[in-house]
Amino acid sequence: MTAPEHTYQYDLIVIGSGPAGMRAAIQAAKAGRRVALAEKKTVVGGVSVNTGTIPSKTFREAVLELSGYRDREFHGLSWTVRQKLSAADLLDRVGTVVRHEIDVTHYQLLRNNVEMVAATASFLDAHTLQLEHVEGATRSVTADKILIATGTEATRDPHIPFDGSTILTSDDILHLDSLPRTLAVVGAGVIGCEYASMFAVLGVRVTLVDRRARLLPFVDSEIAETLAYHLRENRVTLRLNEAVSTIEKYEDSGGARVRLILDSSKHVVADKALYSIGRTGTTARLNLAAAGLAADERG
Repeated sequence: MTAPEHTYQYDLIVIGSGPAGMRAAIQAAKAGRRVALAEKKTVVGGVSVNTGTIPSKTFREAVLELSGYRDREFHGLSWTVRQKLSAADLLDRVGTVVRHEIDVTHYQLLRNNVEMVAATASFLDAHTLQLEHVEGATRSVTADKILIATGTEATRDPHIPFDGSTILTSDDILHLDSLPRTLAVVGAGVIGCEYASMFAVLGVRVTLVDRRARLLPFVDSEIAETLAYHLRENRVTLRLNEAVSTIEKYEDSGGARVRLILDSSKHVVADKALYSIGRTGTTARLNLAAAGLAADERG
């Protein structure tokens, strides 16, 4: 006689509502499974919708359109659609697109009967999660299968005084209160190069710092050299083969400023600094050990 199967509250619980989590939850629900999706924020969509891919590409299109960059070959380098372009002009457009994508994601989950829970999840064992709801309540739930789809967050050095205003990560860009006159970007990876080029088009004087000898070493050298040429053409200063030892905030007559001290003892001073050295898996609060799991060095 076989032992009865354990009865779980759900067939599948998905942690994270980004593209991977959303699609997994919907496909399981379509297959007739009882599915819940836990998202630590009050909005769905994950980094892709809220702070990453969609916002950055919308920001890019807003920059290109409102700055008149595409028409400068015809009208001249001084051509701009708006003489005084503000952060609000750009972010209003980003906000409209992001709200639409959140609504679409929410509707797709709702239509497929996926139970959405606004809570931070952590493992109690391999089949049990503790959910800390945004309103403060805590409860435990069980599932036959649990899918970790928590995505990533901007990597932060604990010694850097991030404040989301003067010293930023790419996740903070959507909260800019004003466009800086000068910007220091630490990290010439995909995200760093992307934002350096966008702010340069807006007339911001950008300094791009990276410890490597060239931009984007994973792409063909001719492409990287062409990108470097166009960045310099837009008055971006490249500080390659330079590592940042310290980033500090200070005040002068113009208000809050930031100073980068390089290992070579050179100083880079700017209105704001964007720290963009990569992304780290959002696994710190999952209590993976309780489920017999461990994150690798990138986790």
